[in-house]
Amino acid sequence: MMRSSFVAFASLIFFTGPAYARPAYKPALAHYFGSHLPKNLNACTTCRLRDSGGWANPHNAFGLRLKAVKDELRKAAKPSTIEARLDAVLDEDSDGDGVSNLREILTGHAPGDKADRPTDKALLDAMTKFIAFERIRKGHPWRPFEVVKRPEVTKVKNAAWGRNPIDAFIAAEHEAYGLKPRPEAPLEVLLRRVYLDLIGLPPTPAELADFRKQCATAKPQAAYEKVVDDLLNRPQYGERWGRHWMDVWRYSDWAGFGAQVRDSQPYIWHWRDWIIDSLNEDKGYDRMVLEMLAGDELAPEDPKALAATGYLVRNFKLLSREKWMQDTVEHTFQAFQGVTIGCAKCHDHLFDPILQTDYYQVRAIFEPHNVRTDKYPGEPDLKKNGLVRVFDKDLKAPTLFFIRGDDRTPDKDKKIVPGVPEALGGRFPKIEPIKIPGAASPTDKKASAPVESTGRRLAFAKWLADRENPLTARVAVNHIWLRHFGQAVVPSVFDFGKNGRAPSHAALLDWLAFELMHPTKTAGERGEPAGWGMKHLHRLIVTSSTYRQASTPDAANAQIDRDNKYLWRYPPHRLEAEAVRDCVFYVAGKLDLTRSGPDIDYKLGLTTPRRSLYFRHAAEKQMEFLQLFDAANVTECYERQHSIVPQQALALMNSDLSLKHARILARTIAGKTNDAEAFATSAFEHVLSRAPTLAERDECVTFMATQTKAYQASKLAGGKVADGSTASSDPAQRARENLVHALLNHHEFVTIR
Repeated sequence: MMRSSFVAFASLIFFTGPAYARPAYKPALAHYFGSHLPKNLNACTTCRLRDSGGWANPHNAFGLRLKAVKDELRKAAKPSTIEARLDAVLDEDSDGDGVSNLREILTGHAPGDKADRPTDKALLDAMTKFIAFERIRKGHPWRPFEVVKRPEVTKVKNAAWGRNPIDAFIAAEHEAYGLKPRPEAPLEVLLRRVYLDLIGLPPTPAELADFRKQCATAKPQAAYEKVVDDLLNRPQYGERWGRHWMDVWRYSDWAGFGAQVRDSQPYIWHWRDWIIDSLNEDKGYDRMVLEMLAGDELAPEDPKALAATGYLVRNFKLLSREKWMQDTVEHTFQAFQGVTIGCAKCHDHLFDPILQTDYYQVRAIFEPHNVRTDKYPGEPDLKKNGLVRVFDKDLKAPTLFFIRGDDRTPDKDKKIVPGVPEALGGRFPKIEPIKIPGAASPTDKKASAPVESTGRRLAFAKWLADRENPLTARVAVNHIWLRHFGQAVVPSVFDFGKNGRAPSHAALLDWLAFELMHPTKTAGERGEPAGWGMKHLHRLIVTSSTYRQASTPDAANAQIDRDNKYLWRYPPHRLEAEAVRDCVFYVAGKLDLTRSGPDIDYKLGLTTPRRSLYFRHAAEKQMEFLQLFDAANVTECYERQHSIVPQQALALMNSDLSLKHARILARTIAGKTNDAEAFATSAFEHVLSRAPTLAERDECVTFMATQTKAYQASKLAGGKVADGSTASSDPAQRARENLVHALLNHHEFVTIR
């Protein structure tokens, strides 16, 4: 069945007023067909005759049939909604031209006009479109506002290809469209892929050699799963995936004018460290939600839980409480519910069943809260460190209903009580005030010390984290899938409503969402997976056959699915900015893996070898190198937007960062071998995590010989620095440096493939 709520389309069919009076019904057909509806059919004439009268025109054959089937369905005691009527007539041929209504609509031809018949070629060319729409129409229903239920795992012919249920859902689409999955990626490629994916760093040559040995002496499957378990237990996993969630949760260090703090707060980096630590501990996603939204009410004496409320602290706006509250409401729903509730600030939502009143009820949940800085345990000086957190400052703060969303025109007679949109379901618990222990009161003189908190945010957080909430798990697994594959199941990651885009694999997303909340232990998994734990889901995804496919192209598959929507190959995608920078340091053996701590001046990004997520990230405080490679937008970044611009190539070619570390790595390798072939092989393994092909190796040897000869004929400037970071004056060594530098500019270095 298709999506519900087709009242608009019903009006389109039966209303007989003038065309200019019904602009709201123009997109009605698109609500049913989505992106599959040709633009020329999103018009009155799809159901009415093509005369000048517009809406006043009589129905054509298709419109008459839709009108008649309503009575037929009612007499049969069946639903007679527009959805049901369309389902009943789309396989019919209303105009008698020999082509079904559905196929005529999908090819852009009028289903009620016998003279407007698609050609046989048009029907053949649209075959993939027919299959896609039929799978949406008759396949697993996409009902994001209903409680998640575990779908049946699809039975497929190519069952031997699959390693876990994920593959069954993917294989079903392969078989429906006639796609053939690509073979498994070469072991070296797969190893680099999973390393970059899980920890954001490539395997070292020693790790590569050990993996080869393990694969040779044991089953490659067991060796690969061992690597996966090891990576998930490394502290770098929390840093890698912490940065992903920092995107979604809009992490920002403080910004302002001079010393004046206008946005976010100093010491918010404690929240960043909490994110990393929580992921490494495999803390449940539900618990993370609870602590970020209501850590002060949930565990008022726990400094870590208080630091988690940095999620709300980040929205602080010195110059506008209204903007502060607006960001809190809108982004909380986009991040955790995938719903654009911000549209309802001024009027009822145009697409989803969210009322304007709903918006202000949600705002009432956050109305009392404010920000303060407590003394950090063990550090009495607030100038050196502090625990920035939220608390309910004004317990009786009223929430006003703004007419048309204008804070200058509040409706003072309209009483707003805290609540959530009824249409989103779930179980909103009773709000109970919470007593705050004295030990949790502020320790600096400027802050006020309420002995009670409203309990509103805790009730709201519990509603979000409840398994009956239909969206929380769906939105979370969609973000996880996006980061593993570079493309989400629901492309509109912050909008699961009717104005968003339909999922490519609805059943798979629901299965993953249910699995996140109710995990089942898989073969080879250590221990029992906990509910809402993300490591279990990561393991399932990266050990699937879908993930392990080669990323190489296939002409036959590309003819059917040019955009790889149905994952017949692994989608190659560029590394995020932070990983590109980190890898330059790492392959040269210079990355400082020290964890946590205060934000580092972004201006030191090319010289200080800490991981990128520890550098200051705020408005007008971003590392230029990261910005070139599309670092997270400070305002919001639910999905990274990737660009391809000349400055990126120029940055890797000309920056001191790449030049210096190419020289350092070249000196390291040369210290172990002077053989040209061995040097080329080692350079490839350090930078690209694989051995060169024979052709590549020979090309590298020739390149170094040619470069050496050219440098011998000229007077080289250079010097000897202890770490080898300056250009060498030795012709042979300069040639080696240039080779490594070229490999740092290889497309594989910046690609997960």
